[in-house]
Amino acid sequence: MNAESKIDDKGRICIPIEIRKMLNIKSGEKILFQVQDDKIILRKSTSVEEFIKKSRAFSEKLKDVTVHPIEFKKIFD
Repeated sequence: MNAESKIDDKGRICIPIEIRKMLNIKSGEKILFQVQDDKIILRKSTSVEEFIKKSRAFSEKLKDVTVHPIEFKKIFD
């Protein structure tokens, strides 16, 4: 999907609603800016809590397909 937005005189941009809906971006959430060569990449930021939650879910899925799943808790301890 492509969308266009203008930068205002204070340097702010508006992320088009179609993109916010597609990525489930809510008001007040953080966005990560990355610069690669001549490109600016915007990514939805993930909190530490959300990362741990997703990691635990992934670990549970691993238990179904591996004999010795990785325990993410040990990585962070």
